[in-house]
Amino acid sequence: MIFKIVSLFLVGMGVLAMFGKLKVPGAKQIADKRCPKCKRFRIGKGPCPCKTKG
Repeated sequence: MIFKIVSLFLVGMGVLAMFGKLKVPGAKQIADKRCPKCKRFRIGKGPCPCKTKG
């Protein structure tokens, strides 16, 4: 009985690990929309607000 529970747990953890390694479509495009300095999202075509504060 214990062996069955442990084996099901390990299989479940393996399935979760496989889903964790999947690539999300569009993740690269979302990462490109962030400012490299402050990591906030840039909205529009202008510069990031962290560069226009001074």
